[in-house]
Amino acid sequence: MVRDILLVAAAVALLWKTADWFVEGAVGVATLLNVPKILIGLVLVSLATTAPELFTSVIAALRGVPELALGNAVGSVIVDASLAIGLAALVSSASLVVDPAIFRISARTVLIVLTLAFLLSINGVLGRVEGAVLLTCYVIYVVVLYRRFKHVRRKADDAVLPELKPMLEASGQIPWSRVIALFVAGLAGVLLGSELLVRGATGIAETAGLSPVVIGLTVTAAGTSMPEIATCVAAALKREPAIGVGNIIGADILNVCWVAGASALVNPLVAEKAVIMYMFPSAIIIVATMLIMMRNGRALTRWNGAVLVSLYCIYALLLFLFISPPTFY
Repeated sequence: MVRDILLVAAAVALLWKTADWFVEGAVGVATLLNVPKILIGLVLVSLATTAPELFTSVIAALRGVPELALGNAVGSVIVDASLAIGLAALVSSASLVVDPAIFRISARTVLIVLTLAFLLSINGVLGRVEGAVLLTCYVIYVVVLYRRFKHVRRKADDAVLPELKPMLEASGQIPWSRVIALFVAGLAGVLLGSELLVRGATGIAETAGLSPVVIGLTVTAAGTSMPEIATCVAAALKREPAIGVGNIIGADILNVCWVAGASALVNPLVAEKAVIMYMFPSAIIIVATMLIMMRNGRALTRWNGAVLVSLYCIYALLLFLFISPPTFY
């Protein structure tokens, strides 16, 4: 138990430092490529920060622990949409504002894929065909997002891309070598920190006698979501909300389509219907609440952040009380 606690402490320290580098690198990429930072967050940063979820869920599926794999994917959506973005809103000195044009596409997509995954797995099984459907949905989403971005750039809509003005003026002064170094070092750090955190947190959870599905929905999901949490909070502190918010929404889509989809292709994911009926509606309610709050001016205030963090606490409490209470030994 002491070793696991030390692992968690070391992982958190590593994540906080390297997430700061990661955000700087992501902002540099957005500047040098002349694209909106929220687009970088939705695609590039999200792909990077969801790597722990993908690795954990695929390994769990291969080892015949489907509840852990599916619980990790859906649980990560819940953690991202409540705890990660909620904490970012709480620590930020200003409201978290996002790009309304790209937000509309991504907001609709995350609700659609969550509902679709729920319907596909409502019988207790997410098979290989269902996994392929989810992966196809992500490809369609990226294509639509890219076409929308090209359309916006052709129109030179200043209302959609106001953040590019000061960045374009300084883009020629930022060396690619520094941007790449920050991005790679930050990514390596958040991935290593996440791995250490998962090992330590899982050890603590097993000592507490938690079931695999609860470990997946809470401890593992929170552990593998630490890159999103750290990146989102770091982005808020650095006054780069588009990176953090884009990362969260993009990560939610990836967790459903990419993590659950790829894991189901490896080995069909099976879970009790009671668990399915709890975790998917919880995820839909929490994500919908986050998106409704953003829709009001496309911004999240500290009050909104407190609501989202509270929703996560309620979700976790109900999970421990009614799905699988811990039995310490």
